[in-house]
Amino acid sequence: MKKIILHPLFLIYLIFLLLLQQYESVFVYLIVVIFHEFGHSFVAKKLGYMLNKIVLMPYGVCLNYGTNFFSSNDEILIALAGPMVNIFLCICCFALWWLFPISYIYTRLFCYANLSIFIFNLLPCYPLDGGRVLAGFLSKKYDYQNVIKFVVFLNLVVCLVFVITFFVGLVFGVMNVNLIIITLFLFVGIFQPNNKSTYNYLTLSANRIKMLDTGRQIKFTLIKSSERLYKVITRISKHKFNVFYVVCADERIKIITELTIIKLAAKYSPISTLEDILL
Repeated sequence: MKKIILHPLFLIYLIFLLLLQQYESVFVYLIVVIFHEFGHSFVAKKLGYMLNKIVLMPYGVCLNYGTNFFSSNDEILIALAGPMVNIFLCICCFALWWLFPISYIYTRLFCYANLSIFIFNLLPCYPLDGGRVLAGFLSKKYDYQNVIKFVVFLNLVVCLVFVITFFVGLVFGVMNVNLIIITLFLFVGIFQPNNKSTYNYLTLSANRIKMLDTGRQIKFTLIKSSERLYKVITRISKHKFNVFYVVCADERIKIITELTIIKLAAKYSPISTLEDILL
């Protein structure tokens, strides 16, 4: 069973809603956030990943995969899954309102909660879903670490915009506390990577060993010993058993299977090269 953690910021937000006597909002937002996370978890599992824990945040689950054991396309699909669930639920509400107008009274808050989480999570800020999607696209062309730095910078810019908007609102007699909560959420999200959810590639679990008994095809891949461990893992086919021919600097060739990669991934840093590990 996944470990479910309530982030302090989410607790503060819920207390804030309770103080405003918005009891219904507390319940609705909890349900919507859980649906959002289910979308991430479902798609991740289909792609061959599993979620180690769920951390509930004020406006949706803030994801940090913790490793680079995934391809850019996988990251984009997993990141989009949560917001897509929210917008799908909004569409369902719209359809329900059209068929049964009286239902608007009972589902209005649920629809608006889904819409707000959908819009917020698509902001191009790391580590929100929008930031993940942007990082996924940019990493196809640029170095991943540099891409993350750029998206984090966008996060700081958005935080500054929200803070300025808050104070401008005060000048005009409007105090939007949600802007401060959002800013705190984004800012804390940058500096607390260990508190967020992480996905682990299923090849790093014993489940992959079962493939030995299923008559799966074997995929052979030729790689250089200078290849980093996380890059090797992204080359693993989810539907085949993988064997790697590692070409060393002295032109020797070593053969390792994905089972060896599993053990190495549990022991060494993902940025380690095979040359550092095997030689």
